[in-house]
Amino acid sequence: TKGVSDYVTRADRDVENLIRRELAARFAQDAFLGEETAAAFVPGAAGTWVVDPIDGTHNFLRGMPYWNVAIGYVENGRTEVGVVYDPCSDALYHAQRGQGAWCDSGGREVRLATAATRELAGSYVVLGHHDRSFEARYFGIRQRMMEAGIAMRNFGSAALQLAHVASGRLDAFVELELSAWDAVAGLLLVEEAGGRHAPFAPAGPTAKAMCIAAAPGVSAALTALVLG
Repeated sequence: TKGVSDYVTRADRDVENLIRRELAARFAQDAFLGEETAAAFVPGAAGTWVVDPIDGTHNFLRGMPYWNVAIGYVENGRTEVGVVYDPCSDALYHAQRGQGAWCDSGGREVRLATAATRELAGSYVVLGHHDRSFEARYFGIRQRMMEAGIAMRNFGSAALQLAHVASGRLDAFVELELSAWDAVAGLLLVEEAGGRHAPFAPAGPTAKAMCIAAAPGVSAALTALVLG
């Protein structure tokens, strides 16, 4: 454990080392920000690869088939490439800025589009949170969501849930504190699939920030609800 309910496995470290090695062989000038080595991050002169080797480690440890590998490429503060791989379903979600968002699965490539939902009542929204410390703000948000008739879920893997917002399975994703490696790839997927998200701007490479991403028909109303 890295802390209370904060887990790391040999697989996390091995996957991160593999991705770092392969990226360095192809993009030697780029920096690398990985969850398991973030404390040693050194900015580079070019872009930065932002990697979560296993997003949803607790699910992975428990044998729950909802976890992913997330890779984003950020240049001049803007995400240009986002990849979320769901090994359990062999589904590769990917986006390049201006080129749309796609999912490769079962030998087919399908373009992603966010849901057509236009009302908060009856919408299907993830309210994500970690389990490491108490955060009272979630009680108010949960109450307002219940009063609005929103169906709430949390499957415990931020990047994959963002990919499912992009694919229209979910209407929105909300988490009050999220790291860059959890968010940047999935947010580009949502954006390229026609969705919207609030500005995601952590104060530093290892800082956390609020993440709100949604189908366009509910984005404004949901953001207003979350911000209270």
